[in-house]
Amino acid sequence: MRAPFDLSLYLVLDPVQCGGHDAAVRVARAALEGGATLVQLRTRDRHKRAWLDLARELLPITRAHGVPFVINDHVDVALAVGADGVHIGQRDLPADLARRLLGPDALIGLSVSNLAETADAQALADVVDYLGAGPVYVTPTKTDASAPCGIDGLAAIRAATRFPTVAIGGIQAHNAADVMRVKPASLAVVSAICKAKRPTRAMPPRPCAPPSRALKSDPAMAATKPIPNVLTIAGSDSGGGAGIQADLKAFSALGAYGASVITALTAQNTRGVTAVHAPEPSFVGAQLDAVFDDIRIDAVKIGMLANAGIVRAVADALRRHRPRHVVLDTVMISKSHHALLAPEAVAALRDELLPLATLVTPNLPEAAALLGAETAADEDAIVRQGEALHALGARAVLMKGGHLASSESPDWLIEPGGSLRLGGARVPLRNTHGTGCTLSSAIAALIPQTDDLANATAEAKRYLTGAIETSVRLDVGHGVGPVHHFFRWW
Repeated sequence: MRAPFDLSLYLVLDPVQCGGHDAAVRVARAALEGGATLVQLRTRDRHKRAWLDLARELLPITRAHGVPFVINDHVDVALAVGADGVHIGQRDLPADLARRLLGPDALIGLSVSNLAETADAQALADVVDYLGAGPVYVTPTKTDASAPCGIDGLAAIRAATRFPTVAIGGIQAHNAADVMRVKPASLAVVSAICKAKRPTRAMPPRPCAPPSRALKSDPAMAATKPIPNVLTIAGSDSGGGAGIQADLKAFSALGAYGASVITALTAQNTRGVTAVHAPEPSFVGAQLDAVFDDIRIDAVKIGMLANAGIVRAVADALRRHRPRHVVLDTVMISKSHHALLAPEAVAALRDELLPLATLVTPNLPEAAALLGAETAADEDAIVRQGEALHALGARAVLMKGGHLASSESPDWLIEPGGSLRLGGARVPLRNTHGTGCTLSSAIAALIPQTDDLANATAEAKRYLTGAIETSVRLDVGHGVGPVHHFFRWW
């Protein structure tokens, strides 16, 4: 069947917009370096031979990046060059016939501009892989396009289908954020990239999406990108919304294999924690040695540790096994205000684990507890406390600003080279159980795939925002509900 594909930044390459054949090749190279995850070749003003020549030159370039290459409309061109698939419109060859011609492994996209076309597409679940929805705005690149559907129309199409949806038409840097709020699987860009002097800088921000995957048809590329193995060291949440359950869901959603070491069992639901049982520290150490002795671990996420003995057992194991990346979520109190770390263990956490961490992710009360200070009340205080934690030995600190009394929920990433503000609108929803666990585990899953802490953190924050915004689809419990870890799939 079809290989995995990543639609999160979809380039529609138009050689006329680019300024000719050679310019289109240069734009494609630059856009792929800038993070494009799928390339579609589209042109209406060129002879078929020119299509073939350009497609043949582009195909090995996209292959080298492990990115699918599809042809707009023309199945014959796709077959002739061995492209990965086609994107077809409402007036083109029927999708089911395109599937029969291209075979079961081809990637097929279908354009829709309204709810009626979207409803018709639902009958093609075994034929079509994704929908192109739009134009969202008036676009000069396609003079025969349907009337713009606007943000509301895009939202309606997105809600009416289970297909991954690519937003297309008139999307530029200034309006990309508005489109992203609807949570399409992707933004498709044409003139914003094709006409840009520096295409890598013109790339819009990516919607939250799984990291790019090499095509199954390219074993050499797949072999250079092994699936990361990520270990969570945390407590169990019997309600499934936080702890190791949330961690393993986030790992899977973001393309990592998850292993787990249990540090505590909680009797817990969306209303609160009613009991906690912590195993002996020696048993936690035995679990850790069993995992590290057999499995390559690319990153570790640490959550609830319960007591000082378990803190020390984890620190001892990390010193023995020396994993490359360690994300420490300094879990102290549950959403329902139940203590998850004994007070005497705070010093052990600060002194034993903080110096071993690649990244520490405290919320504001946790940072204050680690420093013996007042909770930060503004962003200047957030940065100062982050720098103080960094001085205690952590390689980087992510200060989570969710407790600030503001309309935003800004986080600050403190690294040796300086501080980076990661802004974000506060999502006015109640379903926030497990947000801290999910963010830290998302970062742990993404660091081995990006080798860039700032990018992994920003991507994880976008993922969490999507999981919160779509949590209304879930109906779990009667208290503070969980986020939707698999919102891109169901």
